[in-house]
Amino acid sequence: MYFQKIRHPSNFRFAEAHTSTALRLADSELPARVRDLGEDVFHVEIADAARWPLDARLLRLNEDEFDGPSGYRLGWGAGASLQLADAGGTILLEGLGGACFGVCGRAWLLQLARDDAMRFYGQGEKLTGLEKTGKRTKFWNLDVWADHPMPVVIDGQPDPQYAAIPYLLIRRGAHWVGILVDHPGSVFMDTGSNWFFSGRDDLQAPPSLWFGADEGVPAFYVIAGHSAAAVTQRLQRLVGKTPLPPLWALGHHQCRWGYRGPRDLQRLDRAFAAHEFPNDGLWLDIDYMEDYKVFTTSPAHFGDRAAELQALNDRGHRVVPILDPGVKVQQGYEVAASGQAAGIYCLNPEGAPYVGFVWPGRTWFPDFSLPEARVWWAGYARQFREWGFGGAWIDMNDPSTGAAEVDDMRFQRGAWPHWTYHNLYATGMAQATHEGFLAARPDERPFLLSRSAATGSSRWTAVWTGDNWSNWQHLRATIPCTLNLALSGIPFNGPDVPGFGGHASRELAIAWYKAGMLFPFLRNHAVAGSAQQEPWVFGDEALAIIRHHVRLRYKLLPYLYQLWIAQERDGTAVMRPLFHDFDNEDGQELDHIDDQFLVGPALMQAPLLHPGQQRRTVTLPGRGRWMDVSDGRFIRAGRSIQVTSNVASTPVFLREGQLIPMQPGARISQTNDLADIELHLILGAGCSDEAALDYAADDGLSYGYRRDERSLWRFTAWREGDVLHLEAAVLEAGWKPLRLCVVGYDGARSVVVTTATGTQTLTLVSEPWVFSGAPLAAGRSQAVSI
Repeated sequence: MYFQKIRHPSNFRFAEAHTSTALRLADSELPARVRDLGEDVFHVEIADAARWPLDARLLRLNEDEFDGPSGYRLGWGAGASLQLADAGGTILLEGLGGACFGVCGRAWLLQLARDDAMRFYGQGEKLTGLEKTGKRTKFWNLDVWADHPMPVVIDGQPDPQYAAIPYLLIRRGAHWVGILVDHPGSVFMDTGSNWFFSGRDDLQAPPSLWFGADEGVPAFYVIAGHSAAAVTQRLQRLVGKTPLPPLWALGHHQCRWGYRGPRDLQRLDRAFAAHEFPNDGLWLDIDYMEDYKVFTTSPAHFGDRAAELQALNDRGHRVVPILDPGVKVQQGYEVAASGQAAGIYCLNPEGAPYVGFVWPGRTWFPDFSLPEARVWWAGYARQFREWGFGGAWIDMNDPSTGAAEVDDMRFQRGAWPHWTYHNLYATGMAQATHEGFLAARPDERPFLLSRSAATGSSRWTAVWTGDNWSNWQHLRATIPCTLNLALSGIPFNGPDVPGFGGHASRELAIAWYKAGMLFPFLRNHAVAGSAQQEPWVFGDEALAIIRHHVRLRYKLLPYLYQLWIAQERDGTAVMRPLFHDFDNEDGQELDHIDDQFLVGPALMQAPLLHPGQQRRTVTLPGRGRWMDVSDGRFIRAGRSIQVTSNVASTPVFLREGQLIPMQPGARISQTNDLADIELHLILGAGCSDEAALDYAADDGLSYGYRRDERSLWRFTAWREGDVLHLEAAVLEAGWKPLRLCVVGYDGARSVVVTTATGTQTLTLVSEPWVFSGAPLAAGRSQAVSI
């Protein structure tokens, strides 16, 4: 497969007209249906049983999620041109005249007019920057290190990556439009790349953008809205919201290719405890297995497996091993024999089990397109969880087959060619593993992490952005990659810190930890043979800086947890670009900023991403003010400023008018209690805004919150002079009562707390603390119960 070449409209024949139900193409008619699903979400599908006899869309999306009216209109216009218009009739997207929908053999293509005012984002996991204008790309899951030259991996922008999400987010003035291609195979997309050696079109064709697929039913969704946030939320509801993760999944995780079993993990446990460094997950790469055989553990590295795993769990560390889909072809290996007897392996064109070459040698691959294969895998995953492993890290599921050609891997008992399920293979593995974990612990939220993903994977697994490299290019690229994944319906994601391949320097490790401390997923992971990169190997000063920012992550867990509650409830993005929450005002070009990001509505980070960097420009979006956590100043928004930082700090700003729940004190271990918090009132002197927050707390692990075993409080706060006012109402009392301290800034001296039982005035005692940088002036109240 050529990854830098895609199909061009010049080789397509286009529909000339549209009747009430079909597109007319030469002497044939193709049934064409546009369905309004509600809330400005539309589905377009074109049929031709002769040209596209196989509909391989096994994973259906949540089309019944939408019940409100649509203000936009989508339909076929004159000349077989697809048109999207707003409520006033203004056309926002329009097919290129006379060349909108076309075919080339079994390939199909949809072409739209493009102008210079359009901006493009999304496209899932790509290392091609935040904005996608002028890009030519394919969506096809790859084993990146095996399928791209290593110089491209290390210094370039390998494309495609591990996860294929064929989604494009388009900004057109004040409107935003998302286009999601409803297709399981190879999809291509062009947003105005240069096709000509001369740099200009020799026929002066009008500017266009197009997307399509090499074969398979032409189908796609169109989502319209007045903000990036609205479109992103509807996309998430369509593909599947992310279930509320267990609280431990949001902590720090430690991994290395080379950790082999409990003895290595016990050494890590002792080191984290000695350094008072909070850490939740201890991860095992392939060396924990017996001869790299899936669903085994090595007798050389495990003794009393259940007792060893339970001891680590009792000390607050979940053990998360890797699971690869390849099953070693070996006589006497029970997993291999069981799968063969059940007939659940992918077949080759000759009807025999397809053979790839991965870590165990010759391997067979479960056909996760078959429900019975997912049930088979789930049975082993259930046993795996019952052994005492806390989570699962599913890898090599691109699928990675070594030097063997993947096109020889067939699905549906050999009846379906490889393209039909390639991009969904990892999703099927995640779905089966998730079901096995639930069967083992029905009242415990599973946590899975996957290398590869596709549209809809967020229902079952988080994603890490694959095998990256320890260098500054990869650090800078990881921010727009993570943001575009979030815009594309994969909010729970993050990179390996401080890079998987190569050797991380002290400066790079510090910079990567500071930049990544609030990413949705935070894991330190390194390749075998690289220099050690546990947080304490870089020296005492580096350890202190890294540890401080990880402790800050744990302090902010109550706030981060609320963001995941909102994601499960509404599909709201967690980490997001500035243009998600704010419009371009006062000349600000927020949709060009790829080195700042928001974490929820209240927190903005602008990390330092170059060696030796101490100064940078920071854009403060919106109206009102932002509080600089380095010194406590409240700074007017709607402009850009210059900030100076140092090795110990990272530029972070808190939005005025927000209430931010945090855990009390410095977090020196991974012990957490969501019902014991500090409520930070970000209300500066002279602030006239009222702030509000609904705060929920539960046990952070079970599904009890779905049985009303959750407590919910509503806080409303305002400021009068140096006095803060806080009203607290109990909305639900299904879990524990709340122990609450109030923290104020900018000269606040007291807080008047009003609850159902009365009003009390609490003095704010000066208690400076370090967010990031120098001590931050703050006042803290005594604790009250609510």
